[in-house]
Amino acid sequence: MAWTTEDEIRWTQGNPFRRYLGLEVEWVADDGRAELSMPVTENLLQAYGMVHGGIYCVLIDTVLGTGVRAAYQQDVGPLTVDLNVSFLRPTGLGRILTRCEMIKTGRRVAVGTADVFDAEGRRLATGRGSFLMGAEIRK
Repeated sequence: MAWTTEDEIRWTQGNPFRRYLGLEVEWVADDGRAELSMPVTENLLQAYGMVHGGIYCVLIDTVLGTGVRAAYQQDVGPLTVDLNVSFLRPTGLGRILTRCEMIKTGRRVAVGTADVFDAEGRRLATGRGSFLMGAEIRK
């Protein structure tokens, strides 16, 4: 079983939050690397005209979830248990992208790093996240 870029695109199309943000899957690799992008619209800016820092957090968390599926070559139900983000520089309207790589993929826990970039390739934020495999959502 393989988890391809097309699989992640289909997964994204079925995810209301990802659709709301306008996330696009650029590519995934079977070693857990992945890249997503999204447009920055006015409703994502804070009072000073910059992208709200929470958007960087969302992007890092989201691309790492993509990286987990890519590394395990299936949807293993990853749940974020830890997320650390450092904000490096602000940006405004335009397109931003986020790229990740997994640094540990164990039986129950995965750890990865990710960066957010602007359209000119400047690093805006960097982060690390840990994920628990096989999470069940209780309603």
